[in-house]
Amino acid sequence: MKKLFYSLLILISNFLYSQNNFEIDLSSDSYINDSLMLGAPVIRNGFGDLYRFKIQTNNNISDFGKKIRMSHSIYYFKIQKKNIASGIIEYPQPVAFGYIGKKGEPIYNTKIFFLEKGKYKIDLPQNISNLELNIDSPTNKEYKALQKSLGQFYIKSKNPDQPDSLINMSKKQEFLGEYIRKNPNSYVALWEIVNDYTLDDYHPAYLKNLNLFSAKFKQNKLYKGVETRLKAEQSTSIGQKIPDIYFDKLNKLTSEDFKKYKLTFIDYWSTTCVPCIKGMPEIVNLYNEYKDQNVNFITITDEQKPNRIDVAKNILKKNNANWMNFFDTNKDFQKKVNATSYPLHFIIDENGKIVARISNSIEGARTVIKEYLQ
Repeated sequence: MKKLFYSLLILISNFLYSQNNFEIDLSSDSYINDSLMLGAPVIRNGFGDLYRFKIQTNNNISDFGKKIRMSHSIYYFKIQKKNIASGIIEYPQPVAFGYIGKKGEPIYNTKIFFLEKGKYKIDLPQNISNLELNIDSPTNKEYKALQKSLGQFYIKSKNPDQPDSLINMSKKQEFLGEYIRKNPNSYVALWEIVNDYTLDDYHPAYLKNLNLFSAKFKQNKLYKGVETRLKAEQSTSIGQKIPDIYFDKLNKLTSEDFKKYKLTFIDYWSTTCVPCIKGMPEIVNLYNEYKDQNVNFITITDEQKPNRIDVAKNILKKNNANWMNFFDTNKDFQKKVNATSYPLHFIIDENGKIVARISNSIEGARTVIKEYLQ
């Protein structure tokens, strides 16, 4: 019976692999004995687990993402005359090849293409910066056609290293909604929403468009992950109540904590965020300005490792941040409010209602507090 059970497991595993495997036949004479990387070029904080695929490692291919403990997949290729990369991917994902030169040299990538099941033959020239790869696969064909259709909503950049400028997000989302109605199982359309959110922040049309996908498509992992994050942000937008946050077994932030004050200012930050650290003195000034007007100040630090927690404590101490600080050790705050960027500021009233949700603007927060108190 055990033999039969294990045989079935092997059959199922082999079937799944055959359904989702890919192979890249990569050649690039200009980079022999040099290195290239493969992974998503731009990822919004908190979305990393949606960008995961598996490549079989060897002496020339290493799992760089795992090595540096990234949540998303990045693979490091030491280029040989012939490079065969085999792997498994659950659903199509946007990736790019990138080159990291020696210290002081620029980092550059190819344009985005989609990695999906199937076999690819890719030949990279010496100059891969913004290189468009012509890959003959279903998702890449669809992606190229959609990008051409979406060109009407952008002003073409004169600088090849700068992205095109979006003219009107609402109009673009209307067009994308019509596209999804005609293509309700399109991973390309779903990733376009993710890309818009990554580059241009939240828009109410994202969730409206998500609802247009087919019932079957809504069961896949990517869709569920995107929907969960966008709904979390929608539910913590201005006018909504902030959820109870549980940082660890001893520390939490609930509606009771807001009742004691007219307003509570929350700063979400990380020790890896340069604008957060540079802006800390401004928050201290804001604190000194309003601490006697029944305004409470709280920082929530997105650090989990003991050494990074120590760094955070030193930064707070150095800046005389004399208020309550919490460490988001369970990532409960990040998940419940979909906090995907730093610094992020919330202003909460005594009823726990969100008065403002502001990205990186202490002056914006000061204006909100001043007007509310008046």
